[in-house]
Amino acid sequence: MAEKRNLVPAIGCAVVATSMVLAACAGRYVRIEEKGMTCGEAQQLAIGTVQRLGYKIAEVTKAEPGSPGVVIGRREEAGRTGRVLVQVFCTTMGAEIQAKAEGQGLEALDFAGQFEKTFSAMAAVRPTPRPLAETGVDVAVVVERPSGSGLGVDISEQGVAPVLVRIANRTSRKYRFETSAVQLQTPDGRRVAPLSGESVMGKLPPEQRETVARQLLHDRTIYPGETAEGYLFVPFGAYRRARVTLTDLDNQESEGFSIEF
Repeated sequence: MAEKRNLVPAIGCAVVATSMVLAACAGRYVRIEEKGMTCGEAQQLAIGTVQRLGYKIAEVTKAEPGSPGVVIGRREEAGRTGRVLVQVFCTTMGAEIQAKAEGQGLEALDFAGQFEKTFSAMAAVRPTPRPLAETGVDVAVVVERPSGSGLGVDISEQGVAPVLVRIANRTSRKYRFETSAVQLQTPDGRRVAPLSGESVMGKLPPEQRETVARQLLHDRTIYPGETAEGYLFVPFGAYRRARVTLTDLDNQESEGFSIEF
C-alpha cells in the first residue's frame, strides 16, 4: 500500500493582507504526496475524487514524466460556476497531487479537507462488481485502477485502464457476447470502444503478457447457467457509463444493458 504524506501550504495564493484571507486560500488548496503510487493510478483516483465531490469532468490530460496530468471539473451552484483544477506530477518516489478550488463561495473553504478525505477513501478500496442477480442476465462493468486491479499487472504506464466485465446467464437461453459490442461513454457523451488485447500486450514486458492473456475476455457464447468474466482495456480517462449488447441466439435479437458508474 502506498505511503502517503500530506502538505497543505498556501501555494498559489498571493501575499495576503489578513489571516482570514490566508485561511481561505489554504482551505481551497491541497497537496498530497503518494509514495509508491504510479502517476496513472493517482490520476485515476483524482478523477474519481473530483466526480464524488459533485463536479463534472471537463478536461483530462494524461500525466507523463516531466509533464503533469491535468483534471478539470466544473459544477453550477447558487448561480456560480465552481471549478476545480487538479495536477498530478510524476516523482521519483511516486506521485504528487495538487488540487485547487476556484470561483466558489464559502462552501469551498473546506475543499482541502474534503478532497483529501475522499481521495484517501478511494485509494483504500479496490472497485469490485456488485453481487450477482439470482435471475435473468446480469451484466456488470467496473473500470479498475491501472495498478490496483485484479489483473495482477500494472499497466498504468501504457496509457490504458483495465475494465472488468462480468456476464452471468441465469436464463434458459443462449447468448452471444462480442467485445466489439462493448462501449464506454465519457462525461461529454463520446463513445469509446475497447482496445485490442493484442495491442496492449504488445507494450508489456514478455513476462507479463502471459498473465494478461489468461485474463482477457474474448468473444464467446454464454450458455444457460454460465458466467463469463474477464478484462478489456480502454484509453485512460474519465467514464460515466458503459453499454454492453448481447445477442439472443434463440431468436437472433439484440439486448442492450446500460451500466452507470
